[in-house]
Amino acid sequence: MLFKTIYINKRRLAAVCAVIAIAGAAAVVCKCVNPPAVEVFNSVEEDKSYTDVLDAALPSDEKKSTVKETIKAFLGFDGEDPKSVISEFSPMFASDNNAAHDSEEETDNTPKPEVSTEPAAFPSKSEIASGNGLEINNATSYSVNLKELCAGELSFTVEQGAGPQVLIVHTHTTECYDGDAMSGETERSTDEEKNMIAIGNIFADVLESRGIHCVHDKTVHDYPTYQGAYTRALSTIAYNLKQYPEIKIVLDIHRDAYIYPDGSKLTVKCEQNGVPTAKVMLVAGTDSLGLNHPKWRENLALAAKIQSAANIMYPGMMRPINLRRERFNMHMTAGSLLIEVGSNGNNLAEAKEGARNTANAIAAVLNAQ
Repeated sequence: MLFKTIYINKRRLAAVCAVIAIAGAAAVVCKCVNPPAVEVFNSVEEDKSYTDVLDAALPSDEKKSTVKETIKAFLGFDGEDPKSVISEFSPMFASDNNAAHDSEEETDNTPKPEVSTEPAAFPSKSEIASGNGLEINNATSYSVNLKELCAGELSFTVEQGAGPQVLIVHTHTTECYDGDAMSGETERSTDEEKNMIAIGNIFADVLESRGIHCVHDKTVHDYPTYQGAYTRALSTIAYNLKQYPEIKIVLDIHRDAYIYPDGSKLTVKCEQNGVPTAKVMLVAGTDSLGLNHPKWRENLALAAKIQSAANIMYPGMMRPINLRRERFNMHMTAGSLLIEVGSNGNNLAEAKEGARNTANAIAAVLNAQ
């Protein structure tokens, strides 16, 4: 049986005021996002969580840093390993590198391979549990055995035909893709047809078509104020879990980002049946910074199973799982993950393909229980 996704728009606020610029001062627009208070949310702890995330990104006092390196470190970029980047940057960069990715194809008369419109067949439970091609970038000091986690059973089950089982949110809702940015911003947009809400719609539609009931919360958490987005997103997650206590899985959908010194952007791309497709990275948090997160290994087990299924269904699409010191609100359920769909160098069409394939891999895992 198919279901309609529940779409929530709790806080759509217009800009309150514009202050006339005086003596060259910039106009300031202020908005306040006030999610509903929920008893299970500890605001003091989460303020510390956000501070810890920023502290982890700051440069060490033991080494000298250039201004450029310090800015990059503060914004969350890892210049030595861009593949491990979580999109923790503020929209401060201007870029003219918005050339269409497919410009060469317009004059390319080479016959294109036939594109298959049929979704990949679901692998069996035993195939998924085999841990096909598992890879991980472990940023923690913890030792983990992905094969073992993948072979085990999930600590929860998803029931088809029941109430909402999956919650889809976006901490950095206004993230978008190359060429789709707002004027004066870098890969940020309030247009729901271009930002992460469009990608979340793909996840919701695919999961619904597979009989898995979803809630897609479209609350904007990172605009007009970027700082504190994770704290606001936590309140949104807590609100939905109180409204729909049967939810087992929380997916926080992002896109990765990195800008190289020459101004070019990180692009992570492959082809699936001849279709350009953004690569996807699953991110799992831990309690490494001292915050309560007893279920992080259960989150990681889900990530391992999804990566294994995707490797079978869509070879070459998945980037290594990123295991982080931060928890990124993943302590709320045993099935919480952050998903990076492509990067700021990818285009929206590629991202939608990556989202569609990843959602199918998630459905494969949940249907195989």
